[in-house]
Amino acid sequence: MGSLEEIEKRIEAAYPELGPQLRRAARFVLRAPAEIALYPLRSVAERAEVAPTTLVRLAEQIGFGSYKAFRDAFRDTLRSGAGRYATGAEQLVRQRARGGFEVLYRDAGDILAESIRTTFAMIPAQRVEEAGRALARARRIYLLGMRSNYSPAFYFHYVMRTFTTNVFLLEDRLGMLIDELGEIGAKDVLLVISYEPYALNAVKAVDYARDAGACIVALTDSTVSPVAARANHLFVVPTTSTSFYQSMIPTIALLESFVCYLAAKGGQKTVQRVKDEFARREGFGVYWVDGRHGNGREALPGDREEATGGETGGRREPRRRSMPRGSRTSAARRSERS
Repeated sequence: MGSLEEIEKRIEAAYPELGPQLRRAARFVLRAPAEIALYPLRSVAERAEVAPTTLVRLAEQIGFGSYKAFRDAFRDTLRSGAGRYATGAEQLVRQRARGGFEVLYRDAGDILAESIRTTFAMIPAQRVEEAGRALARARRIYLLGMRSNYSPAFYFHYVMRTFTTNVFLLEDRLGMLIDELGEIGAKDVLLVISYEPYALNAVKAVDYARDAGACIVALTDSTVSPVAARANHLFVVPTTSTSFYQSMIPTIALLESFVCYLAAKGGQKTVQRVKDEFARREGFGVYWVDGRHGNGREALPGDREEATGGETGGRREPRRRSMPRGSRTSAARRSERS
C-alpha cells in the first residue's frame, strides 16, 4: 500500500460503510494528503475538525496497524520532489475526471481559505511580534527564496523597500550567492523561505549566516526541514493546494503580517517614507495616469498631432532620399531623352 493512489482507493472503497465522523476525516485525507505527512496527529485532527481518535480509527479501518504506519505511508509517497509533484498531477487529473473543473475550482477556494485560517490559527501573534522585533532592530535584512520561493521573497522585498532601505534580496545570480552573503554578521537577519524539495543553496546559506552570528527567520513546511534546526524564529506554513504544486498564498499572508508589524512600529517615520517614495515614483513617471505622458507631465494639445502625423491624418509623407549632385544630373538627362 505504498502509493497515494492505492491509499485513496482503500479510502474510497471503505467510504460507504464509514460513519459521519470517519467520513469527514476521509474527505480531509483525500483533499489534503500533504497535511497527513507533515503535521502531528493532533494538528491534523484540528484541521479536519475531528477527534484524533477518529483519524486513528480511519487508519485502522483501511488496513494500517497504527496511525504512525498510516502517516509514514504518506511521507514515503511525498518524500521525493519529482515523485511528489507527479503524484499531485495524477491526483489533479483524477479529480478532474471525477467531478469536472467546477468541483476543482470550488475546492481551490475552500483549500486556500482554510490554509490562511490555519496559518493564523497555528501561529500566535506573539511569535510574529518576536520575529518582527528582530527584523526591526537588524542592521541589514537579507531575504532568500530559491526557485519557486523566489516570488514571495521578491514581493516582500518590494513592499519593504517602500518604507525601509536596509532590505537586500539574495538572488544567487551567476553563482554569486556567497558574494551576496559576504558581509552578513551578528547584527543582521536572514529571512529564508524554503519548502520541500529544499534547494541546497538555501540550506547552505542558512548554515553560513548562522555561523556568522546572524539571526535566522525561517518559513518552511516542517519542523524537521533542513532550515528549521538552526532557525531562531521558525514558522511552519501550510502549502496545501488543489494543483500539483505548493501554494504560496499562506506564505504571502504571513509575510504581510510582518509588513503590518514593521510599518506600524515605524510610526510617522514610516508614513513619511511611504509618501516620499511614491512621490519619487510619480515624479519619475512609473505609473500610468489618464491624460498624462509616461514621464508624468500633462499631455499637450500638439502631442496628438505629433503622434499621429499632424494634418496628414496619421499618414506621414515619405521622406525623399537625397542623391548626390551628379546622380541628379544624370537622372534628369535620362528623363529628357525618354
